[in-house]
Amino acid sequence: MSDNKITKEEIARGYDELADHMADGGLAYSFYNKVATFSRPYRGHILDVGCGSGILLQRAGRLADAGTKFYGLDISPKLCDLTRANNPEAEVSCGDAEDMSYDDNKFDMVLMTEALEHMLDYNKSLSEVRRVLKPGGKFIVTVPNRDWLRYDFYDKIRNKELQPVDDHYFRFEEIKSYLENNSFGIEKIRGLDNLYYYGWKHNIEEAAAFFLPFLHKKMKRLLFRCINQK
Repeated sequence: MSDNKITKEEIARGYDELADHMADGGLAYSFYNKVATFSRPYRGHILDVGCGSGILLQRAGRLADAGTKFYGLDISPKLCDLTRANNPEAEVSCGDAEDMSYDDNKFDMVLMTEALEHMLDYNKSLSEVRRVLKPGGKFIVTVPNRDWLRYDFYDKIRNKELQPVDDHYFRFEEIKSYLENNSFGIEKIRGLDNLYYYGWKHNIEEAAAFFLPFLHKKMKRLLFRCINQK
């Protein structure tokens, strides 16, 4: 759980101020493409929690079965407007991931990409995901990795005041415990972003991780595909 005393209203205003800088999603498109292809198939009702500017929804929509309905939720009104612009067919709501207004068992899949680390209460957020997700539904979540090979170097130079709530870098066993304690069974994990290098050199790192799976747990971000076991 975050020990930050910031209010939800202050968080919303902070991300509104950052919205113009997040129009491109805040991360490389290749990141969202990898998450989107990891999550298939897309059918039924799909929710993206902490949808930001809606780039992941946009990518997922291109891979979806006919009739799939997409939803987005974000605490920032300006980011919700960006998501709507990027996803005209999606139903986008401004709200709190720790207290969602959706009915129980509404969604077939929930996405939470680069959002959990900014929540004030990780268990509340995950409990809400479990509540709105159908039994047996899929939960796709990414988090920054405290076990990343270059974390100690990066932590000394990164701007920890860039966002209203700084990234919480989860150790693998920490995020695994949060997921399992909230009735999510982990089906598959993958490392994303980089191990040591970016760009074309990271392709070599990913190829190495195919043969040496432990390398996934040493990359900058962790991607989980889970099933709701409630």
